[in-house]
Amino acid sequence: MKLTYILEIREPQTGFCQVTMNVENVSEDTTLITMPAWTPGSYLIRDFSGNVRLLKARSQDNETIEIQRKDKSTWRIQNGSNRIFTITYEVYAGNLSVRESHVDSTHAYLNGSSVFMYLEGYKDQSVELWIKPYEGWKVSTGLEKSGDNRYRATNYDILADSPIEIGTHRSFVFNVEGKEHEIAIYGTGNENADKIVEDVKKIVESYREMMTGLPYKRYIFIIHLIQNGGGGLEHLNSCTIEFDKFDFSDPEKYKGFLHVVSHEFFHAWNVKRIRPVELGPFNYKEETYSTLLWVSEGITDFYAHLTLLRAGIYTREDYYKHLSSVIKVYDRTPGTKYESASDSSFDAWIKFYKPTANNINSYVSYYLKGEVLGFMLDSRICEYTKGARNLDDLYRHLMEKYNRDGRGFTEKDLLSALTDISGSDFFPFFTKYVKGTEAIDFPAELKKIGLTLEKKHSGENGSEVPAYMGLIFNSSSNPGNVHAVIENSPAQKAGIYPGDEIVAIDNFRFSPSFTKKFLDANSRIFVENLYGYKPGQKISVHVFRRGILMNFTFPLGMAQPDAYSIKEMESDEGKILREKFLQG
Repeated sequence: MKLTYILEIREPQTGFCQVTMNVENVSEDTTLITMPAWTPGSYLIRDFSGNVRLLKARSQDNETIEIQRKDKSTWRIQNGSNRIFTITYEVYAGNLSVRESHVDSTHAYLNGSSVFMYLEGYKDQSVELWIKPYEGWKVSTGLEKSGDNRYRATNYDILADSPIEIGTHRSFVFNVEGKEHEIAIYGTGNENADKIVEDVKKIVESYREMMTGLPYKRYIFIIHLIQNGGGGLEHLNSCTIEFDKFDFSDPEKYKGFLHVVSHEFFHAWNVKRIRPVELGPFNYKEETYSTLLWVSEGITDFYAHLTLLRAGIYTREDYYKHLSSVIKVYDRTPGTKYESASDSSFDAWIKFYKPTANNINSYVSYYLKGEVLGFMLDSRICEYTKGARNLDDLYRHLMEKYNRDGRGFTEKDLLSALTDISGSDFFPFFTKYVKGTEAIDFPAELKKIGLTLEKKHSGENGSEVPAYMGLIFNSSSNPGNVHAVIENSPAQKAGIYPGDEIVAIDNFRFSPSFTKKFLDANSRIFVENLYGYKPGQKISVHVFRRGILMNFTFPLGMAQPDAYSIKEMESDEGKILREKFLQG
């Protein structure tokens, strides 16, 4: 069987792209064609078939072939004796997101799983792709090139996993290990392109050194400079990153950009070539559950920050600041008592991408828990091998073992690999911290590698303990709208509820001055700021709930420490392990 796709951008201002599938030598009289319902790396059903229109099929003689809908994602093509036929359809690409596709008069960005249908039973078939861009536009993609705007993929998974940027974007190229890396930038802001190229190259070189080589022939970073947004998504030989176009001049925000680059790039190993067994080949029609996303995403985030240190982009103080913020968020998330890393991974489809006001009380992100576990695994390997090995050795071992034949690993395989590298049994660790919710003694964990943890209260009153209600606000809505209420907090016990609008505190009109950022680097989530009040002091809070004015009077509690800092121990205790942990 031979399958050729033709992708056209005829009138980009309409938001549509046109797809033609030339099918030759099918063996069935009825052919099933499917549009994926989700995109790998983003665990949420998106039902991309809703963007399809004008789906048609024609024979070699240009006669209409009947098409019937089978379900929300699949159609039956009644091709009968026609072994050669053509399928055409249009896709509306109206969402500028790394997870979907976008076409307008400025460019076209195509995420394959939201654009290309596949023939049931033929996903392993090699395919050809011919791109016909809008006049004056160029093409950037990680697909293997076979001619002028012509590409090939060994199977549908590769086609779907190779995003395409088409337009007048800027391209910058550098080489590492003799392999070409392209940075394709769509949009403009206050970025310094030369600096981006320099720092991205440092990241690539650092991972190459850690993994002793690069696993691809060519790699492309597609970067979208937008306003008020951000994110990233990994692919086999590429990644797509969104970043606020005017945030490059802020050194801390720029480091945040490089963190996303580092995270998505490490996925070239962790997920794309070292993957849980469930994550490929993909079932694009329904949820694909895994209990190992804490490895795929959380440990990737652990390395994303550690690699910025190794690449010389972070100072040690930067890295310790980040690690202390991770520990702080973990400590201040009640859901850690209820949700294990395994369950958090499995529940991604119903909790992570569909957050509720109760998530903070009942759920812990597999990104957060996975990063914590990555740190704990790394320090333990260093400890058990007396500084001879670390987590890097585990990943080199996994790459050698599981990338060779393309098969995924199970939890049992991961435990076996940890024993191979460390000489120790990690089953008790998994029971407590991966499948269980046992509390983590962070000072003891840090001490293993010669670090200390200090917790205190920040703010105007120095060491004086501030008062605490237990409210979380989301700045994207009305500043007084309660986003969540912390479990067992004074506010929850008093009866304040998510969705309530705080209008006054002690007869003073509520304003942003009553809040502060939950994290220094997070501009969206805020907690209450009650300096001037003391624990035990009664407070009167006026709220609107569904348009009804209500009043709650209750005593304030004692706030948890919110200033965490990590420092190196003055003695040499743990120094050797610390250096192995940090530098590899």
